[in-house]
Amino acid sequence: MKARGVSCVALLAGIALLVTGCAWGVVTDAETGDPVEGASVIYADSQGVAGAKLTGERGLYRFDAVAGDRIPATGRARFIVLAPGYQTLVTERDVRYDDNNVGTWEIQSFELTRKPAPAPTSSPSPTRTATPVPTATATPTRTATPTPTLTPTATATAAPTATSTP
Repeated sequence: MKARGVSCVALLAGIALLVTGCAWGVVTDAETGDPVEGASVIYADSQGVAGAKLTGERGLYRFDAVAGDRIPATGRARFIVLAPGYQTLVTERDVRYDDNNVGTWEIQSFELTRKPAPAPTSSPSPTRTATPVPTATATPTRTATPTPTLTPTATATAAPTATSTP
């Protein structure tokens, strides 16, 4: 009886997946083919609904209706994929859910191109400061100036006074 209950749950989950759908894909490095972990995959679908997921360590992302995710509606959808160290990818694609025989899976994988290495920047040259250069300038010099000396000049002599005689 217990095995039968587990089988019913598995069957219902499978039917739910078939009816609801899943959009998934892998984000890889365009040059190496390595998966890109931590990339953001964002969509805006034909009905104006948007969703976002992060990739795991294998570059896998998944919008899964069984897990309660909103999945992109069929029709044109804009995808934006970005990751640190990579150029942002913006692309429009058709979403049809016809990537398996049952018509419930949509696979949209993306390749990201690394950002170009920054151009080497020359280290700033040291700032030069003006160094005073000695210039020929007139330096005041002392010249000997004669010290005035006091020399006796003609002195006034008392004029003889008249004396009276007796």
